[in-house]
Amino acid sequence: MGSVPDIDPREIARNWLTAFSDAITAGDVAATAETFLSFGWFRDVLTFTWTFRSLEGPEKITSYLSGSGKLTPGYISSVKPYEDLWVRPAVFPAAKQTGVEVPFSYETPIAVGRGFARVVDDGAGNWRALSVCMFITDLKGHEEAKFELGIYGGHTLAWADVLAERRLRVETEPQVLIVGASQIGLMITAVCKQMGFRALNIERTPRVGDIWRNRYPTLALHTTRRQHELLYQPYPTTWPQFTPKDKFADWLESYAKHQDLVVWTSSQIDGQPVYHGENRHWDVTINRDGTKTTVHPTHIIMATGALGEPYLPTLQGRADFKGTVLHGHHYRGGPPYAGQRVIVVGAANTAIDICQDLWFHKAKSVTMIQRSSTCVIGGDTAAKNLQQVWNDDAPTAVGDLKFRTMPLGLLKKIQQSRTQEMWDEDKEVFDKLRKGGVKLNMGPSGEGQLLMVWQRCGGYWVDKGGADLIEAGEITVKQGIEPVAFTEGGLKFTDGTELEADTIIFATGYTNIRETAKNIFGEEEMKNVGDVFGLDEEGELKGSFKPSGHSGLWFGTGDTITARTMSKPLVLQLKALELGLNTL
Repeated sequence: MGSVPDIDPREIARNWLTAFSDAITAGDVAATAETFLSFGWFRDVLTFTWTFRSLEGPEKITSYLSGSGKLTPGYISSVKPYEDLWVRPAVFPAAKQTGVEVPFSYETPIAVGRGFARVVDDGAGNWRALSVCMFITDLKGHEEAKFELGIYGGHTLAWADVLAERRLRVETEPQVLIVGASQIGLMITAVCKQMGFRALNIERTPRVGDIWRNRYPTLALHTTRRQHELLYQPYPTTWPQFTPKDKFADWLESYAKHQDLVVWTSSQIDGQPVYHGENRHWDVTINRDGTKTTVHPTHIIMATGALGEPYLPTLQGRADFKGTVLHGHHYRGGPPYAGQRVIVVGAANTAIDICQDLWFHKAKSVTMIQRSSTCVIGGDTAAKNLQQVWNDDAPTAVGDLKFRTMPLGLLKKIQQSRTQEMWDEDKEVFDKLRKGGVKLNMGPSGEGQLLMVWQRCGGYWVDKGGADLIEAGEITVKQGIEPVAFTEGGLKFTDGTELEADTIIFATGYTNIRETAKNIFGEEEMKNVGDVFGLDEEGELKGSFKPSGHSGLWFGTGDTITARTMSKPLVLQLKALELGLNTL
């Protein structure tokens, strides 16, 4: 991998950044492209256009920077090295080479931004960029508020009165309506508040966090604590590595309180909202625990995640089956199924968690139905991989910087180069699963589990003991088939076999949030809205945290890390529209 002691990362960073700065501040597109490897990537987060783009290779980078009409002399200015206590030029492993990370800052006529480059030797002694990401952090003169003094009206106003006055204005004159008070919606709401927007959040359950409280009892988040931390409010040092769902639910509730967010619980949109494009506002009626209120926000943000309603397959003979049928979304724990024969249809995270819980609570038999194949990663391996980015010894923002500046298209290629390595590092887990009849894959095209979070939001599981139970025969797997009909005593499958059951649980996923939105807003309002969630050909999220195709309707989807890094860019777009900087 080269001799690390022979590399001075600051010198390499300074030299590369000087060449990059000279080119980009001069508006020299060709010279800017020359600072990239032939297979290098450029990710733009609102710097040159009011959206997110990832371009691979100098030809596409050149076309983009030329076509945007933005890279003119002086448009980018004040390019400087950036360092703080945690971020500085540093080496990183790049396949068989050693690369250098180059953090920097810059300005545009309307914004300040941060950049992060990864440079490697091109083989001829020239250090060029494997990737460069530039993302604006604030609009000049409209910077995000950090904190308040906490003393109001010259020490004459009580905090309770200040809060009540602010809350009243949000409730009567909201500028932004956020639908959903789970981690995504709450972080978007918090950023809106810090950016000066009156943001009202509505949540259909009685308490903030109920979306997690109401899931199966043994659920714990499958990511490590630093990965699923919330903006502005780090976890205590004693926080568990894998957060139990009830603990996470309580944290969400406390987050809404401590961030002074205005959240209406037991509330949902009533009827179909009407959008007035000529003056850009909605008429929205909200049913708040039986009381109807109409508000007129400029923007509605659907922040209920990528998933819509539970998907339950329609099979013949449902009325014939004498047992219990439910979707995994409604599973509330194993005790009611003790002594029962249970079939779990599906083979991803929810399915294996339910199977393990059923076994622990002494179901008579537990059978998992796997239609095709599943991408599995060992729990220890998943934790190790996440902790390499979000280390417990560093602030979460450090991991976020490195994650958000890695184009997902490049990450996919890096992961594809590691396919065999990924098979090898969890070989013991895979051997156990194969022994029990599970069919495995390593992602849609060999990229592993990580990218599936954004590609599909499912189709994988993080193993926490399920492989041991499958190998031991405690959980039986029927593979390569799917149910076609109910029978009086169970299910019939595509191979003609039948299986008896007392309870059938469908862990078959959810519809897309776009379908839920269509039911709320109607076909006409949704006609120009494209796909929501999944990755486009550049590796950017479709229709999320950026224009959806409807000027007043936005979507926040994905996992916690996506929401944590993309909430502010979303709100920056709203602020730019408010200021007339972005005409959408």
